[in-house]
Amino acid sequence: MLKEVGKSGSGNGMREVGEGPSWRMRLLLLGMCALTLLSSAGLVVLLLRQTQLTAQLLQLDAQVREISERAVVEFLSEVTPLAEQQRAKHQRHRNPRNKRSHGPWGPRGPSRGEEQEDMMMMMTYSIVPVRVLVDLCNSTNGICLTGPPGPAGLPGLDGMPGFNGTDGIPGPMGEPGALGKRGRRGPPGPPGEKGDPGEMGEPGPPGEKGETSNDVIIEGPPGPVGPPGAPGPVGPPGSPGPPGPHGRPRNRTQRARLQKVRTAVGLSYAVPNDDTSAEKAAGKAQEAPSKKAECIVKSITNPRNITKMETTYGAWMQDTALQDDERIWVADHFSGRDVKEYRSIASFLNGTSETIDVRKFFFGCGHIVHNGSIYYHIAGAFEIARFNLRTQRLQTLSIGNSLYHNLTYLLHNSKTYFKLAADENGLWLVFASSVDETIMVAQLDEKTFSVTSYINTSYPRTKAGNAFIACGVLYVTDNKDTKVTYAFDLLKGKPVSVTFDLRSPGGDLAMLSYSPKKKRLYVWDTSYVQVYDVRFLSDD
Repeated sequence: MLKEVGKSGSGNGMREVGEGPSWRMRLLLLGMCALTLLSSAGLVVLLLRQTQLTAQLLQLDAQVREISERAVVEFLSEVTPLAEQQRAKHQRHRNPRNKRSHGPWGPRGPSRGEEQEDMMMMMTYSIVPVRVLVDLCNSTNGICLTGPPGPAGLPGLDGMPGFNGTDGIPGPMGEPGALGKRGRRGPPGPPGEKGDPGEMGEPGPPGEKGETSNDVIIEGPPGPVGPPGAPGPVGPPGSPGPPGPHGRPRNRTQRARLQKVRTAVGLSYAVPNDDTSAEKAAGKAQEAPSKKAECIVKSITNPRNITKMETTYGAWMQDTALQDDERIWVADHFSGRDVKEYRSIASFLNGTSETIDVRKFFFGCGHIVHNGSIYYHIAGAFEIARFNLRTQRLQTLSIGNSLYHNLTYLLHNSKTYFKLAADENGLWLVFASSVDETIMVAQLDEKTFSVTSYINTSYPRTKAGNAFIACGVLYVTDNKDTKVTYAFDLLKGKPVSVTFDLRSPGGDLAMLSYSPKKKRLYVWDTSYVQVYDVRFLSDD
C-alpha cells in the first residue's frame, strides 16, 4: 500500500491510495490480445479461401456437365451413320426375286429377312447406346439422357463367333517374387563330376616350430637291450567283469555271419592264461630291429566287404593302439562335425550307434583313432585336432607351409588335405607343401602333440591318388588308385622300389588306412567298407 502525505484541516494527515495492476498481469493481458488478433486474422483468411474454393468447384462442375453433354452428342452422331450403313447393307442382301418369298404366306406376315432387319435395328439403336449411356450416367454427377427402356425386340440370329481370348500375345514377364522360407534339407544327391583344382592360395603363417626343413632325419642303430627287471608282486585274482552290452545272435545264421566278419576284421577274444606273455612281447621287440630291412609290403590280398554305407565318401576307424578296444567309429562324408560310435562289430552291422560331437568341423577322409583320441583336419584351417574321446578335451596343432584349402588337395580322389596315419613307429602326418607342392611327412610326438621332424619325399602331390604308412614306409597309389607306384622309407630317408596291385579301376577310393595291430588295410571304396590283408616280405 502506498501512502500519500497531504494536508487535511489543521493538521498533517496521511491517506492510502490503492495499488495498480502488476507488470505480470499487464504482460498476460497483452499476450491474450495478440492471440485474439491472430485468431481473428486466421478466421478471415479461411473464410476468403472457402469462398474461392466454392467458386472453383462450381466452375468445375459446369465444365464437367458440358463435357458430358458434348460426349453424348458426339457419340450419337457417330452411332447414327453406322446404323444407317448397317440397315442399307441388310437391304442390299435381300433378294426380291426369290420365289420362296412369294409363297402363300408372303403377303400375310413379315418374312425372315424382315425379322433379321428389325432385330439388327434393335441391336443398333437399343442395346449398344443404352449400355454406353448408362456407364456415362454412373461416371458423372447424375447426367443421364437415356429414356425408359423400349419394348422387347424380336429374337435375333446368333452372331459370328468371337476371337479366342487365349490366342493373344503373352504379356511381359513379371518381376521375380520374394524368396520363400528355406525348406528342409533334402537327402544327399549323387556325387558330381570332379572339378579342376583351383588356384593356389597364399601360403599360411609359419607354425610354432619354425619353418619347414628339408633335412632328412635318419635314425641311428638301436642300442643294446638292457637286462630284464625284477618281477613285480603277484596281485590278487580279479573278479569276473560284467557282461558285454550286446548278447549273442539269436540264430545260427547270424552267429555264422558275425563270426565270419570278426575273422575278417581280425578281432581276437583270446586272453593269455600264462605268465609268458610279457616275455613273448619282449622277444618280439628284440626281433623287430632285425626285421626292419624286410618290413616292406609285398602285396595286398583277400579283399572282403564288411557292409555298405549310404555315402560315397567317409572313414571308418578302430583304435590303432588299444588291443582290447572293439569299438568302431564312422565319419560319414568328407565334411561334418559328428562321428558315430559303435560298441562292437555286431552293433556296426545292426546300425546301433551313438553320436559324438568332436567340437570342430572336420574335412577330408584322413582321420584316425589312436590311443583313445581321434585325430582329424579342422576344416578351412592349416591345423589338425586331437579330440580325447574319454575326457572330451580338444587340442590343436598348426602345420605351417601346408596346402589346406582352395581345392589344392593332397589326395584329390578322397578330397583330403591332411592324412593322419599310425604304424609300428608311432603317429605320422602326411600333407602337401605350399612351397613346391610335394608330399611332406611329419612325425608327431603323441605325449606333447607336436612335430618332432619333417621329411620331404620330393614326390608331387598331383600324381597321388591315396596313401598309407606301414612299418615306417609311405606307399602312394596312382591317380586311379589301382596300384601302388611309389614308396618312400621315412626312417632311412630314401625311396624304395616297390610296386604292387591294389584294386580294380573304377569307383572312388575315399579311405585307405593301415592298422598296425591287425596288419590289415581298412578301406572305404565306393560306399563299401572293406578289409584287405597286408603281406610283408618278412612273412615269407
